[in-house]
Amino acid sequence: MPLADNRWGKSEVRVSKVIRGDGGDDFVDVSVSVLLRGDVVTAHTDGNNVNVLPTDTMRNTIYGLAQDHLTYDLEGFAGILADHFLVRESIDEVEVVVSQRLWQRESPTGFLGGGSERRVARIVRGTGSSMMAGVEGLVVLKTRGSAFAGFPTDDFTILPEAEDRLLATSITADWVYSTPPAEASLTWGLVRATLIDSFFEEWSASVQHQGYLMGEKVLASAPEISEIRFRLPNQHHLPFDLSRFGMPWENTVFHPVTEPFGDIYLTVTRP
Repeated sequence: MPLADNRWGKSEVRVSKVIRGDGGDDFVDVSVSVLLRGDVVTAHTDGNNVNVLPTDTMRNTIYGLAQDHLTYDLEGFAGILADHFLVRESIDEVEVVVSQRLWQRESPTGFLGGGSERRVARIVRGTGSSMMAGVEGLVVLKTRGSAFAGFPTDDFTILPEAEDRLLATSITADWVYSTPPAEASLTWGLVRATLIDSFFEEWSASVQHQGYLMGEKVLASAPEISEIRFRLPNQHHLPFDLSRFGMPWENTVFHPVTEPFGDIYLTVTRP
């Protein structure tokens, strides 16, 4: 029986690093995943592991290279890891994903953390080279400036139309670079700021409309990006019915629910 596409690697290797400085320290906290594709057919068909690099070696390599190369330039570190593994003759393609937990500086040597937001970098080297970056878990909420009306209805529709509503989502966005940016960290910060500004400053007719507006602004602000993909799950805050207590609802009291939730995906590309 022929063997179809296969890969192997090490996922979610947690690494933190203190970058010492005279005026204070920086702190980087990441998870790294490595996937390799190469000539390992006989490992599957015959049990011959001659070309199967142990995933334990991949983990140790990440720690070893982190000491000299892990900085806030996630794309740079991912590229160094990819190049390191790609020099092996049996390896055709390497994919490295680095996800950073964001800490907020409180003092020259102190940080606050624990939020859901992540910065993500993805590098593929070899047969399918590409460079991507992204953000996950960027939670945003606005109390006005969004609507949802004019949608189709049927016998099961009970959702009322809303001309001005509370909108909350957890933004997951990843973008593809047509050319590598000169300063990847600066470009990532620009995209994140553009997403936030667009969400809060622009009126939207739906989550879909909000996502498209954000995508338009990102492509306008960063010419090196060819497309941006979104996942925008609704974080529902449902009006709480106070009429049962003989009280009028004044559009101020809501019941947050975690599930079920609307889940919206879209991609905005250049013409």
